[in-house]
Amino acid sequence: MSEGRGDIDLVGHNIIFVPNWDAQFLPPINNVIIKATKPEEKWIEDITQQIGDRRAKLRSTYMRWALAINGLEVAANKYADPKWAVENQFLVTSLRLSDDKVNVAETVITQWDGQTAADAHLKTMPMLAAFGIIDLYANLEEVIFSIYRTYLNHYPDSLLRGDEFREFRRLRRAANSDSTQRSIWEDAWQDRLNNWQRKRLYDGLAKVFKAFCDETGLKTPSVYRNTTIETWSFSINVISLVRNALVHGATTVPDELADACTQPFSLMFKFKRKEPLMISLHHLQGVDLFCEQLLDALNICLIERTDMDA
Repeated sequence: MSEGRGDIDLVGHNIIFVPNWDAQFLPPINNVIIKATKPEEKWIEDITQQIGDRRAKLRSTYMRWALAINGLEVAANKYADPKWAVENQFLVTSLRLSDDKVNVAETVITQWDGQTAADAHLKTMPMLAAFGIIDLYANLEEVIFSIYRTYLNHYPDSLLRGDEFREFRRLRRAANSDSTQRSIWEDAWQDRLNNWQRKRLYDGLAKVFKAFCDETGLKTPSVYRNTTIETWSFSINVISLVRNALVHGATTVPDELADACTQPFSLMFKFKRKEPLMISLHHLQGVDLFCEQLLDALNICLIERTDMDA
């Protein structure tokens, strides 16, 4: 994780080897890592190995934004206290040119009384919730492409069909027969994967997720009654619509998003056409919940996919 952009892990991930533990003393378990018993299951092992770290990153992303929003609320309460306002003014500083018009110096650009400062902090909260959804979406995108790429690393054939990829197939054959050629193939393959991902981004994340499930043969878990892979894809698309509206500076609810919000599985988004597009902590919590449940569901899908090969 990149601490430079605040991308720190607040959750962590512990792997427990269950046979060494008494079941009654096990801590809560979020996912099961499948150990491959045959080569064709190795991709499943590799993906289930990722889920814990991915869950920690997604959850940490939500928690960081929740902490920031909480900080604004705490600050608003502090500055709204009449006792604070009696002796203090709230100052916002930045850099401005000095009087000599050459150097810069830290300068007060705004001075508020306590209540004005409190109101400003409260009005900033929706912005943080909006940025939080954009950030969570970026992490979800990373998760979905990561697991798809993991599968393709084991089964690259679908990206090597056609005359335009003849040279890639030759490099792969050469690497399989001569270990000294392995690095050449691996570099070429990473370029192919990266180009594939750049193009697939334009298809939309929901379609990429559905394509991954179709290509890997994943099915809706047998114990699920209310949701399916199709409804998960729909929910991913709703998050995409919200994220796109926010990134492109929409101030009111776009028609496509409003239509999606009238359907089941639109999560906590109940926006109406042309209303102000206001994001709250409640919406951010809904996306966090969906990410948690999606990882749970994927884990079960992978377990049952292993059973299909038995």
